[in-house]
Amino acid sequence: MKIGFIGTGTMGAPMANNLRKSGHTVTVWNRTPTRIEPLVKKGARSAATPREAAAGQDLVFLCLSDEKAVDAVLDGPDGALAGLGQGAVLVDTSTAGVRSARSVEERVRAKGASFVAAPLLGSKAAADKAQITIVAGGPVEAREKVRPALRAISARVIELESAPQAALMKLVVNSVGGAMMAAYAEGLALGASGGLDLARVVETLQASSFHSPLFLMKGEQILAKDWAPRFAVSLAEKDQRLAQEAAADQGAKMPVTSAVRRLFTDAIESGRGGDDMCAVADVYFGWAGLKK
Repeated sequence: MKIGFIGTGTMGAPMANNLRKSGHTVTVWNRTPTRIEPLVKKGARSAATPREAAAGQDLVFLCLSDEKAVDAVLDGPDGALAGLGQGAVLVDTSTAGVRSARSVEERVRAKGASFVAAPLLGSKAAADKAQITIVAGGPVEAREKVRPALRAISARVIELESAPQAALMKLVVNSVGGAMMAAYAEGLALGASGGLDLARVVETLQASSFHSPLFLMKGEQILAKDWAPRFAVSLAEKDQRLAQEAAADQGAKMPVTSAVRRLFTDAIESGRGGDDMCAVADVYFGWAGLKK
């Protein structure tokens, strides 16, 4: 298939490359042009604008930071919607929220095209190996058309009936993940502030019935004081905000998510926005008066 790919950052670049390796003709665009150069050297085609990336494609993928970035590449005379053809499928792998999914779906339908929300579960390392999980929601025919491409970049595809459902499912996952990270960091600070060896705390939690892959991975990072972003604090805060927005629209209450978002906001205000979300542990350590 002919595929346009817009957004070749941390997750987008390996996905676009895996699509290329699977035999698809891939045209790439990124706001920072230098980010597409490695893909072009490997055989991808370059586009000067989102419109050019979308024109004449069977599928158009988006992999962007938030709903504002999605709107920025879709709208305007050089936007992807201007190039999107009838019968094409727009596939948004961004975590942009339920409101965005509904809005984009309406705009794509007006162009005679289809929309599939396909947010990602997994890390850059998983994306490199095509081992991420994708939650895909949209019309049956559109999901059937995009399925081979999704399988080329993932280990598992969970399909739902609509784009807003897929967007909501991603927020469910990330609201739980945010709460886990916050509670884990808080527990580590509780132990360390009372004189427990931090490595022993990490070890004991992982040996308990509350063990998890997240705690194992983030525990190792925290012990190494490795704050290099796998998933940045700023993105984690954004996802809690989107979950709160969805809850407000649905009449649900999220007091835990509100507290988690406040924690991530505190981390951002302390200059941690670009760090990995596990850096909230260092915020806790600071509050406890522990040496960094």
